[in-house]
Amino acid sequence: MKPSRDLGGGLKKSLLVIGVAVGVLLIVALTVGGEKLVLKGLESAWDTAIQSALLLVVSFIVIGQIQVLLSKEKLDKWLGEYSGIKGIVISAVVGGLLPGGPYIYYPFIRSFADKGLPLYVLIAFLFGKNIYDFTRIPLEVSLLDPKITLIRILITLPIPIIAGLLAQQLFKNISTDRLFPREEGSGDPDHLHS
Repeated sequence: MKPSRDLGGGLKKSLLVIGVAVGVLLIVALTVGGEKLVLKGLESAWDTAIQSALLLVVSFIVIGQIQVLLSKEKLDKWLGEYSGIKGIVISAVVGGLLPGGPYIYYPFIRSFADKGLPLYVLIAFLFGKNIYDFTRIPLEVSLLDPKITLIRILITLPIPIIAGLLAQQLFKNISTDRLFPREEGSGDPDHLHS
């Protein structure tokens, strides 16, 4: 079993910012609508948490398994076969296919921090997720005219690829292992057995 880690500096800062925002919003709700409005907001938050809990747990299990199964060597081999424009297109499409919101794909990306992925792969993935997001197309088609969805797709289709190519040209020697601070025990499958 993996030993527990201290919260990273970035996570501590994020929790602090979110905690301050929660405090401010609770004070505003209390001032505007009293205890009743605060309780209504907390009830809504609880309902959202319950609805999202299963998705989050399953997603984090998937992310953990991917992190352990995809070694740096396997990723290097894959990137050797699919480097350049091929790697950019594949990363953008995979990003577009990944279901879920930022609470799913940011931890997914973070799980590759010590794998040394080129920055352009990460950028293409992020742009693909945020621009393509193929999982929302059925909803978009049902709520909007299908022609609007088609026009949006055609106009935005090259953007993740262009972003990946720009990142490749501007940041050739930057990889994920240089971007994220290394956490104790990350990238070493043997630490799981201690």
